Amino acid sequence: NATGNGRIRFRRVGDPGTNPDPEVDTLANSDVSSIRYALVTQMLGKIADPARSLMALQLGEAVEGAWDARSFATAVVLPWERDNQQVIGRSPDPYVSKPLRRPRLDDDTSVRSKAAWGALVSFLAPLEAASAEELQHAFMRVLRALVRRLAQQSFSYPIPQRINQARLENVVVSFPREPSGGLRPLAVSAALFRTLGEGFRLFSEVRSQGVNEADAASGMPGDVMCYDREGRIRLAVEVKDARLTLAHVQEAGWKARRSSDDLSNFLFAVPGIQERDSAGIEDLTHRNWAEGLNLYAVTIPALIGVAFVLLEESWRVRFLRGIGNELDERGNQPARQAWDDLLRREELP
Repeated sequence: NATGNGRIRFRRVGDPGTNPDPEVDTLANSDVSSIRYALVTQMLGKIADPARSLMALQLGEAVEGAWDARSFATAVVLPWERDNQQVIGRSPDPYVSKPLRRPRLDDDTSVRSKAAWGALVSFLAPLEAASAEELQHAFMRVLRALVRRLAQQSFSYPIPQRINQARLENVVVSFPREPSGGLRPLAVSAALFRTLGEGFRLFSEVRSQGVNEADAASGMPGDVMCYDREGRIRLAVEVKDARLTLAHVQEAGWKARRSSDDLSNFLFAVPGIQERDSAGIEDLTHRNWAEGLNLYAVTIPALIGVAFVLLEESWRVRFLRGIGNELDERGNQPARQAWDDLLRREELP
């Protein structure tokens, strides 16, 4: 029940959510987070006010059933999601995303993943003229799908009590090989620099940003930022899943100069350097050094190969645990499942 005070109350009805429901499960677990938010918000909005249209996304003049879905999601759906492990997708404002900045769901002229959006429309359209009881029954199917999604998100990664150096390197090198839009190498890198910061007492705090989050929007010059006790940036780390190019180095210099902090160390965690750009990168690195900015390019395996020889053995296990924590924080189900599968598959230690 969507109440007037912006809170949601749910009653347990019938099946607790263990039985698969392929049609709804596909939508509730869509790779497009906007679809997951729209599935819940549009249905709940119409339950709260039957005059609203399931297809309407925005208020509009003389548009029947138009309503402010964005405000409803912010006031009603997001508080509930925060209380339930952010099961839908962890967005602070889902309806500001481009796929939901259109008047109606059934106008797909400006969206990608048309088949996925079409599946959502196909599910919602028959409910437009449904009775209140039929609509609530359909929404219970959605809630049960979210119960199943939440159950799948709960992992107790099989972290070993000990792991030798060779196996550690093999596990961490294997994990980022699968395409992930940069998420896997970012999670590994963030966990690594947190571990190094604590183990060698190099940094007091390490922060990392989300995948594809613009540096300008986050206010961070890099993907991973390492700070000292006074809150000053000691090291900015840019994580790339492709070889370093001259353009990357040029952008790093610009971001370092734009930073409000006196940033003097910028590190690229990359698989290697683009051969055709190597001479230009070397020249630009020297010029940046003359201006007070140290630029470094290293591979994560190289760092691991040195750092965990010098640290006590227990730090290897803490590093593995840290990768799982990073993945949990980002809430990416495929990556979390892959990390769990990899640890179970490997013969550790």
